[in-house]
Amino acid sequence: MALPFIQTPRLALVPFAADDLDGLHTLWIDADVRRYLWDDVVITQKRAAAELDSALATAASDGIGYWTVRESPDGAIIGDCGFRFVDGSREVELMCCLLRAFWGHGLAFEACEEALRYLWSATAFDRVVARVDIPNATSIQLMQRLGMRYESSDGVLVKYVMGRPPSVPEDPAVGSSPAES
Repeated sequence: MALPFIQTPRLALVPFAADDLDGLHTLWIDADVRRYLWDDVVITQKRAAAELDSALATAASDGIGYWTVRESPDGAIIGDCGFRFVDGSREVELMCCLLRAFWGHGLAFEACEEALRYLWSATAFDRVVARVDIPNATSIQLMQRLGMRYESSDGVLVKYVMGRPPSVPEDPAVGSSPAES
C-alpha cells in the first residue's frame, strides 16, 4: 500500500521515495535536526539509506510510513513527518522534524495533524504514541497541541499518546496527486 500525496494549506506531504535519499540525509545530518532526532550523531548515508528502505517497506506492508515535507510538491525537502513502529513492536509512533528556518510557524502542527488524519481514516490502528526528549519543550508542546496526553517518562524520554477519535472527518486533500491539486 502506497501512502498518498497530501496537500495542506501551506505544505506538500510527499511520500518517501527511493530518490529522496540525498535530501533526507542532508536533513537528518543538520545540526538542529539531529540534536533530538539522532541524539546529535551525524549518521552516514548508508544508515540513512537503511532508514529510508525500512520506511518504504513498512509503508508497503502496513500502510504507515513517512512523507517528506515540502513547500510545494516539487520543492526541496524541509522536513519529514510520519509513522514507524516502536522498537520492533506494533505500537505506532508519530515522528516529525523540520529545518530550523521553518520552526515557529505552525508547520509541524499542520503536517502532524494531516498525518494523523491519514492514520485514522486509512488504517485500523487505534492508538499512536510520540516519544520526546525531555529537554525538547517545543515538541512536547506540539504533542499537547495535537491533543495527545502524557502517559509516562523514563527520565530521558517523555511519552504522549492519542487514541483513535470517535469520528474522523473525510479530508479531500488526502489522496490527491500533485497534478490534481
